[in-house]
Amino acid sequence: MTDRQIQVLLEQEEGYRFVASYGDQTPDLLIDEPPPLGHSAGPSPVQLLVTAVASCLTDSLVFALGKFRQPTDGIGTQAIAYVGRNAENRLRVSRIEARLQLGRPATAYLHLERILGQFEQFCTVTQSVAQGLPVELTVVDSSGAVLKAPDHAG
Repeated sequence: MTDRQIQVLLEQEEGYRFVASYGDQTPDLLIDEPPPLGHSAGPSPVQLLVTAVASCLTDSLVFALGKFRQPTDGIGTQAIAYVGRNAENRLRVSRIEARLQLGRPATAYLHLERILGQFEQFCTVTQSVAQGLPVELTVVDSSGAVLKAPDHAG
């Protein structure tokens, strides 16, 4: 397998505030820590991590729905990173919870069981992050009915 490289350049503006440049048509992104270290002028590294997981899961679901010619409108995602102290008393992300909500009732979709059974396996970021910390995924339909719950086995 040939690895594709994704590059980011961080340039310090002041203190913990950096501008991330991606070297392509992607707009620059301001990154900052929350107080007391920074000023919350942009998302923090933890916010970027949980955003990347949430976005990748959502994109994978949209792709899978589209592959089966199912509605892809109205999808929403909420993700939470839990940050706590490890045994060495250092702050770490201990787990991420993601909740994806379909834009319609489950009955509006064909092949939904198959889609929900495989879409997250194609999410590059989430599958990579999940090798180091738990990512708990819930999928609900537009009425809030749980269609896929976190796998707590093991």
